[in-house]
Amino acid sequence: MEAKGQRTQRPPLADIFGIRSIPQVRSDLTTVLSRMGGGFQLGLSSLRHLRPDLSLVAYAGRHPADGLSRIMNFFDRVGGGRGYSQRVTKRNCRDYRGGRLTYDEHDGTDFVCPIATPIVAAAPGEVTLIRDRWLRGGLTMTVDHGAGLATQYTHLSRAILPVGSRVARGETIALSGASGIDMTTFFPWVPPHLHFMVWHLGRPIDPFLAAGEAPRTGTWTEKNAPKPGEAEQTYPEPVVDAALARSIAETCTDPAIRGEIQAVRHLPVSLVALLEDSLHHDRFAWPNAQPHPALRADSGGPLALSLPLTATHYRGATPADGWGSAPHSS
Repeated sequence: MEAKGQRTQRPPLADIFGIRSIPQVRSDLTTVLSRMGGGFQLGLSSLRHLRPDLSLVAYAGRHPADGLSRIMNFFDRVGGGRGYSQRVTKRNCRDYRGGRLTYDEHDGTDFVCPIATPIVAAAPGEVTLIRDRWLRGGLTMTVDHGAGLATQYTHLSRAILPVGSRVARGETIALSGASGIDMTTFFPWVPPHLHFMVWHLGRPIDPFLAAGEAPRTGTWTEKNAPKPGEAEQTYPEPVVDAALARSIAETCTDPAIRGEIQAVRHLPVSLVALLEDSLHHDRFAWPNAQPHPALRADSGGPLALSLPLTATHYRGATPADGWGSAPHSS
């Protein structure tokens, strides 16, 4: 199930880069200036992010002839999912293979794809959250799958479905873009891509399995081989702790995020998705709260994931190793 018969059109340039309105730009710039000391952390190793071999082809709108999306970054097995900062260094990181196709504290998988590529649900579920924070990835959508599992789709140019939509595996939910300060800062040398996150019981996890790891909820339907999945609509209802979520929500100190909380306070699953995302990515707003609280339970499983890119253009994905990123054994 892809775009329900509608033709995909390239979004306006402002949407591609996440520039929505003058008030939004003013607010973002004010935040940037107030947090100058906590911005991007760069180093010589950051130069490895610059991949014109991938970016120029993708920005030209060309999908790979072999149908394989290039993975430009895996989940960092050293610091990924434990904390979050806007660092783009490659000092201590390791991907699931033991290589360096990732960067320090990277908490997802980056699938290179041209602008306006249809993004699809990696499993059946419900759209529970749409955030638009230019300072942290731009337009972002979260889909809840039950079983304590949620997936997140970042750097989007457009959301196709609203919050509350029930979706089947492989159904189009959004269009890819290059939104967010990091994509704008490094244009056009960092490829446009989907930053795909997997959350289980409130913590970001790696959908790939290292050698010796047993299959678990939140990994691919075929081990370490993201592939399109057939439409499936079974969605186990999520189990969340709404009372604890509301209690934690009261401790937020940032006015903008408090506004987001107020908008979803009456939707327990959406509130939990917002808190999980913000407690991980917006720690400045939560000085007294613990990251990754137990706000949901595993209501069933195991549940496996499919490639979050349209089957019209993609049949799988492959690592795009550059200089020094491949495991020593390869």
